Amino acid sequence: MLRTLVSIPLLMLALAGLLLTGCGETDDPTRTLRIYVGQPMRGDRGGEDMLRAVEIAVENAGGRIDGAKLEVIGMNDAAEDGQFDPALVRKNAHRAAADDQTVAYIGDYDSGATKIAMPILNRAGILHISSGATAVELTRPDPRTGEKIRPTGIRTFGRIVPNDRIQAAALTQFMDEESVARVFVIDDQGAYGAGLRHVFTRLAGPAGIEVVGAQSISPDASAGTVNDAAQASIDSGAQAVLFAGADLEIARNLFRTIHRTDHFMKLFGGDGLALDGFLTTLDDLELDTYVTAPALPVGNYARSGKAYFETFRERHGEEAESMSVFGYEAGRVVVDSIREGVRDDIATDPITELRKGARNVFFKTSERSSPLGSYSIDAWGDTTLSFYGAYRVEDGKLVLGRSIDVPRSVLGKSFR
Repeated sequence: MLRTLVSIPLLMLALAGLLLTGCGETDDPTRTLRIYVGQPMRGDRGGEDMLRAVEIAVENAGGRIDGAKLEVIGMNDAAEDGQFDPALVRKNAHRAAADDQTVAYIGDYDSGATKIAMPILNRAGILHISSGATAVELTRPDPRTGEKIRPTGIRTFGRIVPNDRIQAAALTQFMDEESVARVFVIDDQGAYGAGLRHVFTRLAGPAGIEVVGAQSISPDASAGTVNDAAQASIDSGAQAVLFAGADLEIARNLFRTIHRTDHFMKLFGGDGLALDGFLTTLDDLELDTYVTAPALPVGNYARSGKAYFETFRERHGEEAESMSVFGYEAGRVVVDSIREGVRDDIATDPITELRKGARNVFFKTSERSSPLGSYSIDAWGDTTLSFYGAYRVEDGKLVLGRSIDVPRSVLGKSFR
């Protein structure tokens, strides 16, 4: 009798051990898969928060998928001034492409940087998702550009942030509501700035807004060049100037120069300026500054979006950059794409198969519930999200005027 009593608890322990082993999650991972994140980590561009957002997404997913551990590798792509460094971008992309444990790449924030990284990652077949690059040409290139950024002919790049077709349309609506009928456009010659200027110019006329002049300023332009551009916008009779670009120093100098001469000129910018590193330096320019950005205030997001911002604040002791929620969703959709794309066993499948599976799942994304709202990935690799916030600036922060949901009918078919 004693023998029987002793064997029952032993049998229960053995069965419990089998159950725990069968569930897989108690075993040590036998493989590490890496998600690389390339962002501007210098110059107050918000890259650190984007990286932290991806880390939170991966940690919330348990940090693993069955027998594989997920490791997030953050890389800086910016020079000291915060602008992307082409050499660093190439170095980062080559590092990810050469790593046989890489399954996905999130980045870069700037469209110009993303354009440099794309062909390197495309040749490696790595799923490449951006949470900030909005230039239209990245997903809808002309044939010549397409051969350069997509050399294999296989689609590997997509994004979860609405592109500049949506942003340009939002800017025209924002200006119309602010009674702007004449605008002068200045870009910084980057892929983002030149692209936004092009699309905005195409949409402005049908929206009843006249583009009375345009000019480009290179990143290494002298103070005199900025002054000349500012004066040209004032002399044009424009009621507003649109800075299409992401160079924060040019934007600051341009806006200040214009404001010194014309206190009535309205100063518009896109999401390239929607960063604390720019907004907190405006001082008396705040009342005249208008910004569009796809990020919305925390209260406008789904419960999971609000939970992300709360987690970030608890973990890091400060508020997250508003755009970092797109980094959080990028991390979430990457993890889900990897998980759902596994053919046999994530611990043993060849990395080429895991990369292919993740790509296939991501580009089939349909009606996905997310912190940003429900979205799909269209045939071009773009998100179907179509809203931008129309903001004013107060005490160094964006204050939402309204959310602009751009109807597809406004966008037309051709932007060449």
